[in-house]
Amino acid sequence: MTYASPTAPSRVDAVVFDCDGTLVDSEPLNAQGVAEMFEADFGVVLDARAIESEFRGGQFEQMIDTLAERHGVTIPADFTPRYRQQMIDLFYRELQPMPGVRAAIEAIDLPKCVASSGPEKKLAAALDATDLARYFGDFVFSAYTIGVWKPEPDLFLTAAAALDVAPERCVVIEDSDAGVLAGHRAGMHVLGYDPHGAIGSHPEIALTRFTHFDELPGLIARLHQGGEHAG
Repeated sequence: MTYASPTAPSRVDAVVFDCDGTLVDSEPLNAQGVAEMFEADFGVVLDARAIESEFRGGQFEQMIDTLAERHGVTIPADFTPRYRQQMIDLFYRELQPMPGVRAAIEAIDLPKCVASSGPEKKLAAALDATDLARYFGDFVFSAYTIGVWKPEPDLFLTAAAALDVAPERCVVIEDSDAGVLAGHRAGMHVLGYDPHGAIGSHPEIALTRFTHFDELPGLIARLHQGGEHAG
């Protein structure tokens, strides 16, 4: 695949948010759900924190295949549907938005959308359970809809097209290496939400990191006003 120019845009006119680990604090819950099901189904004890660290931002099916091969188990056909329902139930009980994210969204007066590697129903549940869905309307996009996952740029390019904003005029808010690479390959500017230092080193990418959503409106404002870099 030929990727777009990695040059950071000189002006930003739209914002593309990842969901898991960016808008909502779902990554620990996702990993907890996998660990609980592996123990219940196979008697395999997994470290939820290690799962989160290794597979953050990746495709669920690839993660499950990797874990199954590593531990010598066969995944039954109903594993994924049961996991999905378990996570939706858990989201409505426990899922929280990231600290400061609601105020940040409200302070950013630009077109915005969500582009997530999660499946449509899980994504909708996450946004509904945290009362964030109202900020995005129909502009919520899942990799499962198009069948292409990060770090490929297709999901972000789909989101930009729906917003009717050129990719080079978009900024991606991401918390994972896969998402950072996808935004870079889409030719977008990338802001890395990195409160725990989970994003790796990407010297080839014009990546600006931030640790709290209080910082985000100012970073976006500088990009919108035409600054080459947000920080």
